[in-house]
Amino acid sequence: MDALPKKLKHDLEEAAEFLLHRLNEGVVVRVITHHDADGLSAGAIVHTAVVRAGFPCETRCVKQLESRIIAEIASEKPELLILTDFGSGQVDLLQQHLPDAGMIILDHHQPREVEDEPEYHINSHSYGIDGSREVSGSGMAYLFARTFLKKLEHSSADLTALAAVGAVGDLQENSGTFRGINREIIREGEREGVLRLEKDLRLFGRQTRPLYKAIEYTTEPFIPGLSGSESASLQFLSELEIPVKRDDSFVMLADLTQEERQRLTTALILKMIEHRIPPHIAEGIVGEVVTLLKEEKRTPLRDAKEFATLLNACGKHEHYGIGLAVCLGERGELYRRALGMLRKHREYLNSCYDWVTKNIEKIRDEGAVYAFHAGEEIDENVIGTVAGMVLNSRILGEVKPIIAFASAEDGEVKVSARGNRELVERGVNLGKAMLYASERVAGEGGGHDVAAGAKIPRGREEEFLKHVEEKIREQLSGGV
Repeated sequence: MDALPKKLKHDLEEAAEFLLHRLNEGVVVRVITHHDADGLSAGAIVHTAVVRAGFPCETRCVKQLESRIIAEIASEKPELLILTDFGSGQVDLLQQHLPDAGMIILDHHQPREVEDEPEYHINSHSYGIDGSREVSGSGMAYLFARTFLKKLEHSSADLTALAAVGAVGDLQENSGTFRGINREIIREGEREGVLRLEKDLRLFGRQTRPLYKAIEYTTEPFIPGLSGSESASLQFLSELEIPVKRDDSFVMLADLTQEERQRLTTALILKMIEHRIPPHIAEGIVGEVVTLLKEEKRTPLRDAKEFATLLNACGKHEHYGIGLAVCLGERGELYRRALGMLRKHREYLNSCYDWVTKNIEKIRDEGAVYAFHAGEEIDENVIGTVAGMVLNSRILGEVKPIIAFASAEDGEVKVSARGNRELVERGVNLGKAMLYASERVAGEGGGHDVAAGAKIPRGREEEFLKHVEEKIREQLSGGV
């Protein structure tokens, strides 16, 4: 990857050399990673690389790298840690609790400023690479794994598939195209016959869902008159003379001829424009999609977006080990259990969205943002996903960031913030807003400009929201 900044190449080489040296000394490395699709993919990439090199590896997934978890890890006195898809926002805590542990941080979230930087802290933003669009956590993990395995003359090409899944799971191609390092990794996978990148309708379920169902469940973008309506979606296809079934089998998007696909694409875009959706948003229903060529056809693992959703289902249901096992190649009983969680995850998300639409009065317009508190009605693990669904459905009118609260198991409150590219272009940075507000209410927060989160004490939601409003207004007026 010749396009990588020289400093990044150098730091990857140094970190890989450090890891190899410690492994050769007999030290067992522990990989700690996030529980979502990007984190599971990232952890699996590094785990696979270490095992492929002939060394043991212990990998653990956690929901959030908070002080309690860091203290718990420290109590086990690990000698060598690799943190993937987080760590940059907790450097001070990591150094406080783990002063003697060897540590490599591979992250893409906006880092916090600290006085004493760890030696092997590799964050995309430190090299001028946008971690919310150009590389995901799994992409950073892949760059490291590729560098490490190259030293031992092992291939890393197959791991491009997981890097692509992580990027899609992190919504890095939400603008319809892959950029920067994400694109380079995918092109590398294409050259090796692992992936195929193509332009297509960005409907969820290209490989597995009947076409009429794929249209019905599409919310990004929301299609007025079709999204949420099975009967309308069936009628729409009938009018286009696109069959629901062929040879007694339901037609999937992946089954359409080029002419049918073009006809459907044009009709969907016109449908949205007729309902006053701006053309550039309507046209966003077409974009780049990734097919994983080594996976079986008509399975969720064949399409990067479906694979990512399956991993998110495992993470949200707190069965991290199952998601990690699927990433590592498990296709037996654990994979079947993952498929079951995927079905439950879809059903639960639909019920949560229904709850929001039936309780639309709970969403308050605070001026610069929308906000709602779901309490215990929506699980803290999916509140961010639901907030994104509400934002993308455009049922709220004017486009503003949405801040969603949900009760957390530990007695605190989970906060998820979601925006879109339009808001980011206007100056909104939700990661900085979450960090700013959480620090003022004794919480922890951060993330990307377009999606971020926080954990705050119960009872301080209004105070937190006031600080978020303050920061968002400042950003919209040209501040930071």
